[in-house]
Amino acid sequence: MLDLENTKRLNQYVSGQVETIKEIHSLMTSDLKRHYTIEELSKQYLMNTTTLKSVFKAVYGMPIASYMKEYRMKSTSNMLLQEDKSISEIAAAVGYKSQSKFTSAFRDIFQILPTAYQKLYRNQ
Repeated sequence: MLDLENTKRLNQYVSGQVETIKEIHSLMTSDLKRHYTIEELSKQYLMNTTTLKSVFKAVYGMPIASYMKEYRMKSTSNMLLQEDKSISEIAAAVGYKSQSKFTSAFRDIFQILPTAYQKLYRNQ
């Protein structure tokens, strides 16, 4: 649900821009292995980079990179508990080539290492 501040910010954008951002969101979240650049999305959706970034932030409440990092980590938290895969396999499934970068990103979001998270919550 959008808060009042985001709703006010959204009102300054035309509905077509908001719909385009929702399409971009759908694209980015459908394949977490793939990392899209702002420039690539801008060209593909015919929206200038500044507008793309500002409308995305207005719709989703945070910058694209922050949103995707958090989205990936929330996805991995479920994978850690429900799938019998190694940390490196899970990291690769959400687009991290380096297990150490994945571990660092996970710790930034959850304040716990993925292995500790898995041990703590898997059997609950």
